[in-house]
Amino acid sequence: MQRAEHSKEHGRRAARHIRGSRARVLRDRAIAIVILMGVVVVPLMAIGFGPWLLGRYDDQHRVDVVCRVRSAAAEIHASRGVSQAQVNFHTDCGNLLWGEVDRSTMESVAAAVSAGEEYRFELGAGSFKLRNVLKLVKVVPSIYHYTECPDSA
Repeated sequence: MQRAEHSKEHGRRAARHIRGSRARVLRDRAIAIVILMGVVVVPLMAIGFGPWLLGRYDDQHRVDVVCRVRSAAAEIHASRGVSQAQVNFHTDCGNLLWGEVDRSTMESVAAAVSAGEEYRFELGAGSFKLRNVLKLVKVVPSIYHYTECPDSA
């Protein structure tokens, strides 16, 4: 009789242990999924969709910034087999890119910039605010429009 009660009690404990281990397995799986999302999925989405989202944000949110230009250089930027003419403005606000040039005009645009003078740049607000972070991945804010400040000339 005692043996039968002991066996029933042992069966109940085993059932609780199995239920407890199932809960533990589910909890561990949930933790693994959260870690996977944080380590793999979120960074991949940021790399994949981040530039696109930042570009859309910049198109809708512009900021005018006055910066002193140290120099401007005509450059050809090559990426993924595509080359693009651009003018790189070296300013006290950081480097800024003007991509509205082609190979035939980039040199003359860069030469027309007066070093040491202030220019008003229209930039995407998001790219400008994040320029120090973007610099780490070699991304430079793009210029939508620029003019020399009249009182600096």
